[in-house]
Amino acid sequence: MALTTRARFSGRARPTSSRVEGADRKSFFAIAESPNGVDNFRFWDEPCDIPEMPGETNLYDMRVTFHEDGWIYGVFCSESKDPKAPRGDLSSAVAQAGIVRTRDFKKWERLPNLKTPASQQRNVVLHPEFVNGKYAFYTRPMDGFIDVGTGGGIGWTLCKDITTGVTGPEKIIDGRAYHTIKEVKNGQGPAPIKTDKGWLHLAHGVRGCAAGLRYVMYMFMTSLEDPSKVIARPGGHIISPRFTERVGDVSNVAFTNGWIELPDKKRTVIIYYGASDTRCYAARTTVDKLVDWCLNTPEDGLTTRKCVDQRLALIRANKAFLG
Repeated sequence: MALTTRARFSGRARPTSSRVEGADRKSFFAIAESPNGVDNFRFWDEPCDIPEMPGETNLYDMRVTFHEDGWIYGVFCSESKDPKAPRGDLSSAVAQAGIVRTRDFKKWERLPNLKTPASQQRNVVLHPEFVNGKYAFYTRPMDGFIDVGTGGGIGWTLCKDITTGVTGPEKIIDGRAYHTIKEVKNGQGPAPIKTDKGWLHLAHGVRGCAAGLRYVMYMFMTSLEDPSKVIARPGGHIISPRFTERVGDVSNVAFTNGWIELPDKKRTVIIYYGASDTRCYAARTTVDKLVDWCLNTPEDGLTTRKCVDQRLALIRANKAFLG
């Protein structure tokens, strides 16, 4: 289960769109409300009534964006059986980015799936503002349903008309890297939060280990003038699965689709994340702390020697500061 939460809020109840998996294995979306965004969530009586595309079998991992055009958009994974799979192969699938929009979280209009240069897409997120008069998407191009293949990481593409879903060229803005937390694959989490220093991004990174794939969450920032330009890339993860979070249907996974910024003076941020595809957790922080983390945490040194040098420099600077 993973929560996708509205990025801005006014009113008493905070609605969230949640991925729910039934005992029949099918995923669907449902709306829950909380008075404070942390506890006492109550689901609405009915799940989201999302129109179906031909051949579609499963929907999940929606990211909600309140766009400046006035619509609330949801972008999610639209899964279908691979029509090219050999006879008897019941596991091969195709992933595309489905798009819906709403005004009230009750009536949903289905738009065409996103059409990018990549053969498959997952973890696609709509940017909250127009860029050069166009809709902007963070993508993850993939050659296959599970493996990214030649997909290099988090991509960026522009779409002139969202009602067609046709985009232009796609470029990688946050790439995968050997022997890092995003060695196997990475993807954008929720829509970014705007600050006076730049756009705050929360993403997930995946690496292989003896226990299988390990999903953690990390951050980066992009420019206010050009959201496709990364201006800060702190090394390492900010949240990883711990204790009971590590065990579940898909173990060793911390994965997020949503966060909210509360309308308070502290600019409180609540990060919602799924733990091992079984439980949902919330972590509380502030915009200022996240910006500080991004701007003052060094990038991954990529080698043991360089990472040790970073720690030595920090230790020695702290000693000098303390006298």
